[in-house]
Amino acid sequence: MRWFHPTARTLRLWLEEGGPDDVDAHVAGCARCANRIEDIAAPLPELSAALSASLRAPDDLVARLGARMTESMRTREDLVILLELMGIPLDTVRNLMTEDET
Repeated sequence: MRWFHPTARTLRLWLEEGGPDDVDAHVAGCARCANRIEDIAAPLPELSAALSASLRAPDDLVARLGARMTESMRTREDLVILLELMGIPLDTVRNLMTEDET
C-alpha cells in the first residue's frame, strides 16, 4: 500500500495530541512532513503571546476599581447623610426599595 502524506490538519492534531503509530513512523522518515510540522508549530508561541497579551488585565485596573469603589462609597455616604437630614431612617428606605434598586 502506498503511503500518502498526512494532511495539515492531521499533522496539527498529531503535534498537539499525539497520533497513530503510522503517522509517527511516517513523520520520522519524511523530511517533507517534518518541515510541515515545523511550519505548523512555529506560529504557536507567537499566537500564545498575542493571546496572553490580549487577555491580560489592564495595568490600571486596580486603580480604576479603587476609584469606582471610593466613588460608590462616597455616593452611599452622601445618600445616608441626606436621608438622615430628612429624618428618614436608612432601614425604612431599604424596606421600600426592591432588590433591583439596592
